[in-house]
Amino acid sequence: MRAADSDFADHRALADALTAERPLHALVRALYRISSAPVAVIDLRGGVLVSVPERAEWMAKELVAVSPPPDSPVAGCILRSVELEGEPVAVLAMRGQGASTKLLTFAATLAGIELSRRHAILSGRRELLGQVLEDVIAGYLGEKEGARRLLDHGLDVAKPHEVVVGSADGSPRRLRSYPWNLHTLLTQQNDPHLRTIVDDRLVLVVPEQAGLFVGRLCHEHLARLGPNARVGVSKPRVGVRGLRLGYFEARNALAEGYGVHVHRTQDLATALLIASLEAGVPLRDLSAEALAPLVEYDRKNDTLLVDTLRCYLAEDGDMSATAAALFVHRNTLRNRLRLIEELTGRDVSSPSNYAHFWLATSGLDLRSSANLSSLFERGTVQDD
Repeated sequence: MRAADSDFADHRALADALTAERPLHALVRALYRISSAPVAVIDLRGGVLVSVPERAEWMAKELVAVSPPPDSPVAGCILRSVELEGEPVAVLAMRGQGASTKLLTFAATLAGIELSRRHAILSGRRELLGQVLEDVIAGYLGEKEGARRLLDHGLDVAKPHEVVVGSADGSPRRLRSYPWNLHTLLTQQNDPHLRTIVDDRLVLVVPEQAGLFVGRLCHEHLARLGPNARVGVSKPRVGVRGLRLGYFEARNALAEGYGVHVHRTQDLATALLIASLEAGVPLRDLSAEALAPLVEYDRKNDTLLVDTLRCYLAEDGDMSATAAALFVHRNTLRNRLRLIEELTGRDVSSPSNYAHFWLATSGLDLRSSANLSSLFERGTVQDD
């Protein structure tokens, strides 16, 4: 067989590997069969993603230390960069100095094509998920419909989840396109955690207790994309409303600055201030969260703690006027206020807590899509 025919056959064998069930693994195996030299794909953090033979040892950290890879051997290996949308994401390494550089270059190009194909599929899924999450965050989806649409993306909101929100100064395009889990692409799996982009922020929804670990990985990824990488992590919640609140909790935590920050309990006024009073901040949901102990106590015991608190605030904390408005004795009012303080952990006479309770009781009556400005608009529309 002539040399040209042999080269064509080798190139054809490599190209045919992309039709296999696991294309990248098949490509590396085909290259190993042709060259009789160990071959590996190594991500830029030094992780060996595919190796043939599987037990071959690689000086991975040294092999990826120089970027782009030089033409001369590194640690006894010839290297070629594997790129995705013009960005180097891995190296294809072949042990031995007599390797065919043309064949290795062709194989690296095929690897980039396959990664791009798989990445496009996952990016499409993330775009669809992003649309659903945007509707959830804006309050356009109710609990039942939101749960159904999220379940279509593999998220069961009946189980507790944490929300991770991250951002960095830099190009939003890189945030959307740059892969940060090559293992997912190589094994043709879905994202291990639901991941999308909302308002040019990276958003992940992860199981309970995974938020801090994923948040640190997220920060490591974002720090490679641009300066001032910052990540916020919510506390675990269930339901569509919980997911919505979790997003704002994580975003508020992110606003604390560089690094990874976990949500801290804040009063309602502070939370809204940190959120910069943007449209879409779920005031009614935040209010329901703040007053949940009182609402639940009223439901179970047929009491009127929320109404009592609302009246007390309307009367500017005047005990006599409040008792008269409620047609109760002052001692009864004192007992109710004491119970409110026990259930919420807040002193109703404190100025900061007064603002918190006023926002909470006022916001509880708003429509689900209303924000803070709705409190100051005339004729605010109520829910049916």
